[in-house]
Amino acid sequence: MSKFSQVKRQIDLLDPENLLASHAPQDEYDAESRKISEQISHFDSPAQIAAVIAAVMQNAFGKPESPARFSETALAVRRALAYEYYGQIADLFEYGNARTEVCVQTANEIIRQTLNETDPDVLENIFHALDTLIAYRNCADQLELLPLTENWQRFDSASLEYLPAILAETGDLRYLDLIRQIGGRFPQIETAEEIALLQKRAAQRS
Repeated sequence: MSKFSQVKRQIDLLDPENLLASHAPQDEYDAESRKISEQISHFDSPAQIAAVIAAVMQNAFGKPESPARFSETALAVRRALAYEYYGQIADLFEYGNARTEVCVQTANEIIRQTLNETDPDVLENIFHALDTLIAYRNCADQLELLPLTENWQRFDSASLEYLPAILAETGDLRYLDLIRQIGGRFPQIETAEEIALLQKRAAQRS
């Protein structure tokens, strides 16, 4: 789905001027949605997106608007854009014909993005993309995992569910204790298979 379509969906759901509820045409907010989509990306914070929405709506309808009014819509827009972006990366890892080294570069880039990301939903999208990579490419040992391993306690269980498998595929026994710590903190995350896999991969690489 295009960025415009993602933005339009959320703006139409909000219907900030109650025009759609009054049976206005379904393209009533298309001009505003297009202007918003041209000025934002998933890298923007919800606050930045809300400010853009407020400015566009104020200009379009001629009355003062506060970004706070659009905070929930901005969050939904950003999550939708992030889901699309990281979903495309996961598809590249699984179905694309890019060389493995290109995939590794892309993976290391999105790993670094976790350092500034605070939205749990977006973080889960990143971890899912990385999990897709290690499932289809034998390159886990080439990933720069330090941003994940040093900051693992700031991730929620939905994201951390992917991390033991990523670490296991590296075959690096230094990650053994971390996998156990994750399993200890979140008992619902099964780590026995990942520990066995880590030990197997380590033996294969020795």
